[in-house]
Amino acid sequence: MQRIITGLLLLLASTLAQANVKCPDAKVQMLYPTEEKTFIQLEGQNWQVLGFVGDDDLPTKMAIAQRAKQQSQPVELTFKNGHDKECLSRDDTSPVIKIKARKEKKNKD
Repeated sequence: MQRIITGLLLLLASTLAQANVKCPDAKVQMLYPTEEKTFIQLEGQNWQVLGFVGDDDLPTKMAIAQRAKQQSQPVELTFKNGHDKECLSRDDTSPVIKIKARKEKKNKD
């Protein structure tokens, strides 16, 4: 019995320790709302689900994405673990859990 409990605790700890996936910073190319969800496409990446209609945080994520697009700022999308790390695959089921506008990196010559 103790082995089972120890095994379950180790499984739970390893699940909690898994890090979220952050896609490479890129500029917002397009936003595409549908009846069920809103998609986002970043330059050089595939379409991803920004959020589902009815999600409490979708309006905030949309505002960040639209502002970043208008200001030509790159954004960073964060997904739950298991998502494609380069965001090259299309995923219609895993929504963005966090979107963060990033400052443009300036080249030093």
